[in-house]
Amino acid sequence: MIAEFILKNYRSFKEEHKFSLLATKNKELAESHTFDVDNKVQLLKSAVIYGANASGKSNFFNALYFFINFSIYSGPRKQVGDIIDVDPFSLSKQTIDEPSFFELVFFIKDNNGKPIRYRYGFSVTGEEVINEYLLAIQNVREITFFNREKQKMTITDHFREGTRIKSAVRSNCSLLSVAAQSNNEIAAKIIQYFKSILITSGLSNIASVTKRKLRQSDENTKKQVLNFLHYADIHVKDINVKREIIDKNELPPEILEIINKNPGVRPPEIETYFFCHDFYDNEKIVDTASFPEEEESRGTQKLFAYAIPIISALENGTPLFIDEFDAQLHPLILENIIKLFNSSDINKNNAQLIISCHAVHIMTNNNFRRDQIWFCEKDHYGATDLYSLVEYKIEDKDSVRKDSTYNKNYMQGKYGAIPYLDAILWQTGFDK
Repeated sequence: MIAEFILKNYRSFKEEHKFSLLATKNKELAESHTFDVDNKVQLLKSAVIYGANASGKSNFFNALYFFINFSIYSGPRKQVGDIIDVDPFSLSKQTIDEPSFFELVFFIKDNNGKPIRYRYGFSVTGEEVINEYLLAIQNVREITFFNREKQKMTITDHFREGTRIKSAVRSNCSLLSVAAQSNNEIAAKIIQYFKSILITSGLSNIASVTKRKLRQSDENTKKQVLNFLHYADIHVKDINVKREIIDKNELPPEILEIINKNPGVRPPEIETYFFCHDFYDNEKIVDTASFPEEEESRGTQKLFAYAIPIISALENGTPLFIDEFDAQLHPLILENIIKLFNSSDINKNNAQLIISCHAVHIMTNNNFRRDQIWFCEKDHYGATDLYSLVEYKIEDKDSVRKDSTYNKNYMQGKYGAIPYLDAILWQTGFDK
């Protein structure tokens, strides 16, 4: 369960910005759109980020992806001297050589089922980790597991077995990932949780996630995928896969050499998915007709790709981040998928869906609370500002009312984060 993500000096985010899934005290849609972590903390089940093209929305998702990826894999994968692929804000002399900062506040249940609040963060340059820390709240107070300043590491008794890994922590990798490799229980649990967070884009092909699950699972998984497609009004009767071994004569010489030297290695296969539809004689169903995946509409392919990520998130109560979520999806389908996550009946395990999109029609007080709606807007210096509707002040005075027509006001420019069309017309000369 994610509470907050903080970032600074990464791509278009020059200053420190906090994205929060902590529910405010506002009561609108509280029963359906929020959930209790404990008797003090409520979290949001979903959030949406709006903004003009090139406003920094994708950079937000990229920042979280970098944070998760570095936290998990820098220890196992990086060698001495490898660079850290971090991108600081590059339009200012004051930031280009400064470290980038990331912090995630999240909850993981302990062995007794009690949610523990963790706070993990780090600052890095392209060469090294500048600082790194892990803290948690236990019995009301926040305790420190470790605190790192470059290669000087302070590891407390709360982080058992942590002291013996100091010499294995390279300057370009996270202490957390090395501790998890060494079977530290707390680090391993956090890394496992980070691996459950899926971050993707509607502009990417993530069908491999659904295909892998179908390949590894039973008929029940295929039934779930078909039910999901039916929920979106996609009338697919069945999904079948055809596997063909590639002819050895068509393989590159280096692959063929490996196969010839290793009799136990099977030649690679081509896997084709077929979508089956009812076949009619007048109005009577008499058979099925199958079409390869690439002949289905882009919308059907996109929903098939989303099927397992969405189903898995709802089943396991894990966070799902999707940039450009409305790409190739009908507006009503988009709205109803969001409703799955905001439903108390369906989202029983408190999965969280965080998306970016341009679908303004869903920006209503029926679909979202004010603290669920976020905006990205760039200033004149190319830096992104990230803010929520609940904190926005109209003309620097009045808060947005909960009964406002959010989408209409947004399109009128009352909340910012829209394209400067007059400037575009002026620069292109089309206003003449």
